[in-house]
Amino acid sequence: MPTMLSAAKSAAAQEGADGRGALLPPSEETVMAALWACPSPAARRQIAARLPAGCGWADSTLLNFLARLEEKGFVKSEKQGNKNVYTSLVRRADYCALATAAHLDRLYGGDVQALVRTLADAGRLSFAAMESLARWLDARAAESPEYDYD
Repeated sequence: MPTMLSAAKSAAAQEGADGRGALLPPSEETVMAALWACPSPAARRQIAARLPAGCGWADSTLLNFLARLEEKGFVKSEKQGNKNVYTSLVRRADYCALATAAHLDRLYGGDVQALVRTLADAGRLSFAAMESLARWLDARAAESPEYDYD
């Protein structure tokens, strides 16, 4: 499976010609999230079933989004019997890492603490989640070759 880096390079190569970048608009991210939640390959009905409640898109709208994602190199479609099935060409973790880094840089100037502070101040992080995050960060720091507190 191609990596997000190769998809980003492909999108960047196209960017000059048609203005597209490696990050997707929210509607296409929603379709990708639904596709990632499906077994691969997935039919349109399976993808539609994984869209958020209340999404309410017509079948033709979903098919248009899938066609756009295929043009951008994020999705591959294949004929299987009398229907098309779709496979993600980009791993969720790769795309999420790229999108999160872009968001962090654009809105927080790369300051992770400011991002976490915003989430905590908005009530999006429980005390238990903050404790869990602190334990994970401590363990991650201890594994790092830069860890040198002796």
